[in-house]
Amino acid sequence: MNTKEYIESGILEAYILGALSAEEEAQVAANVAMYPALKEELDAIETTMQQFATTLAMDPPAAMQEKIWSAVQGATADTGARVGKTIAFEPNRSKTFDWRIAAMLAILVGSLTVNFILYNQGKEVKDSNVALNTQMKQLQTSQNELAQVVSDYQKAKTMMADTGMQTIVMHTMQPGHPMAATLYWSKSKGDAYVAMNALPEPPKGMQYQLWVIQGGKPVSMGTLPNNMANTAAMQKIPMQVTSGDAFAISLEKEGGNPTPTTVYVLGKA
Repeated sequence: MNTKEYIESGILEAYILGALSAEEEAQVAANVAMYPALKEELDAIETTMQQFATTLAMDPPAAMQEKIWSAVQGATADTGARVGKTIAFEPNRSKTFDWRIAAMLAILVGSLTVNFILYNQGKEVKDSNVALNTQMKQLQTSQNELAQVVSDYQKAKTMMADTGMQTIVMHTMQPGHPMAATLYWSKSKGDAYVAMNALPEPPKGMQYQLWVIQGGKPVSMGTLPNNMANTAAMQKIPMQVTSGDAFAISLEKEGGNPTPTTVYVLGKA
């Protein structure tokens, strides 16, 4: 909890004045018990309020004493009673004190209520801004992903139009599981690009591996990133390949294997 922000919200003053709901009071009490800084601030606020109320206490004006004395004399005359001694007037400090405190607290409660409302509204605005920023980031991510998809399709289109580039479609080798991948290969240059268009995302701890079949023997061309699976993403293969009878992709343990274990797709050159 940010105790400084909590204190500045005015909720401790509202708690002292009884301006909170039962649920809010319980929450404040729990927070005060948990954070010593809040307990210290609460004690300071109570002391300040008491000092302020005492300072504002005032005696009634002198004219008020005469009015009260006249009223007392009138009352005794009506009842036939005799007033044989002077009645010393003692100002009722407690009443005056109560009225002053009530007036002060009314103003204070109003001020604290406004501060508390403004604090909550500010928090709501802050939360809304955070949510909006999150949505903007998600939208930016989606736009970047879409731009990458468009770029990959354009690359594939360019490669298919290149007469020096062979398009090799690798079909499923697992009956009942339709899968496919595409390899673009320039035999003269040795360049190769692969896209795992219709391969499922591999299980945790597993990874796809690309192979070229040369003279009937599989030669590893390296492992492939798992996030390429089932997307139009295309990756250039670092290994230069100038000969090959076929290409295949197998599923191996993460990091690859010297020989293919389970071949998923295969295509002849």
